[in-house]
Amino acid sequence: MLDLNGEWNLEAKAGHLAPGNALAAGAKITAGSNRPGDFITIVKDDDLSRQRILCDGSATNPCHKPIVLPAISADSARSTSPLRAMVQAALMVLLDKPPAIASHYAITLTRGKATVRELEDVAALIPAQGLVLPPASADMLAGSYTISIAQAGDQSTAIEHSGVLTSDGVWKPVPIPGPGLYEISIFTADGDQAVDLMLLVVPPETYQTTRKAFATLKERTLSWSGADARADEHLLLRSFLLAESRR
Repeated sequence: MLDLNGEWNLEAKAGHLAPGNALAAGAKITAGSNRPGDFITIVKDDDLSRQRILCDGSATNPCHKPIVLPAISADSARSTSPLRAMVQAALMVLLDKPPAIASHYAITLTRGKATVRELEDVAALIPAQGLVLPPASADMLAGSYTISIAQAGDQSTAIEHSGVLTSDGVWKPVPIPGPGLYEISIFTADGDQAVDLMLLVVPPETYQTTRKAFATLKERTLSWSGADARADEHLLLRSFLLAESRR
């Protein structure tokens, strides 16, 4: 289970559900509070499909009846695929309510006229060069920026650097302490935040494997649609990066 709002219960079990809880096929979930705006988001670990149920207070409110999770095939139940393992590991970190993930909920994506892009990625640290940030979006103008880099979940470690984006959309390298999970904020010369990036920095020898796994998840989540699909995508990808940083 990826995310929820309100009180949700697993039939025949005491206590409320929480993000990261494992849900078995055939399980019945009931909306305890059943208030307009309550929701639950469920992600299947075998194919990364997403189901989001939103309580709306209408006569056809889907939360009036128990939600029954569909059965899975015998092959899926026996599967030990890398995708399934990655999804399970990503969801499990949510049980701890880690500060690095809590910051995702606090992000204000619009501040005045500026739009803050919420991004996730993996990068390789080349000691002799420093860190080259992922390529900027096409609408970011070349020029000088302020780049704040903090260890994920601990803004007291934030250090600001002067950053330069070239006309080719490539960032000039910036110093970074070493491999790890970082929250990176990029500000324009006017002081407006343009980017909120969670970046997993890994040694060159593990970059290809980690980047491929991340790309696999991102490709699947891009197909999610409906209410808050992009917020759910960011949450899962950030959970994955946190899980990888703990390995």
